[in-house]
Amino acid sequence: MRHKLIFSLMLILTFSLDLTFSQKPQHFYDVDKEIKIEGTIQKIVMEPRYKNTSPFLIVILNEKKSKKSYKVELSPKRFFDHDLHKGENMMVTGSLYKTGANNLHIIAREIRFRGEILFLRDKHGFPNWRGGKKKRRHWRIS
Repeated sequence: MRHKLIFSLMLILTFSLDLTFSQKPQHFYDVDKEIKIEGTIQKIVMEPRYKNTSPFLIVILNEKKSKKSYKVELSPKRFFDHDLHKGENMMVTGSLYKTGANNLHIIAREIRFRGEILFLRDKHGFPNWRGGKKKRRHWRIS
């Protein structure tokens, strides 16, 4: 009886550790890892990013200087009301994070394109889409 109890506890512990370590790490805006890059838009996609939210507008940007490719997370689709096109130039200020060996990602705080500056997040990295479209905070400068 005692062996069955110990075996059961070990089995439960093994499965709970496996579930804990197999979860995807959450990314967040880190002001200490903020960078600026300038590049050309290679691809525009919509991806689910966070649970129970609308899809996010994601841009694949090739940096001009290093020729590296970055996956740039802009904002929820419902918040972004500009047309972007493949081949356009864009400057991005945002928080860099990496997944895997060479996958570079940026959570955008500010983007510049076509002579406009769009502030997607405040200086601390909090989203400007909090509260919906009617409560945009310092969204655009032309």
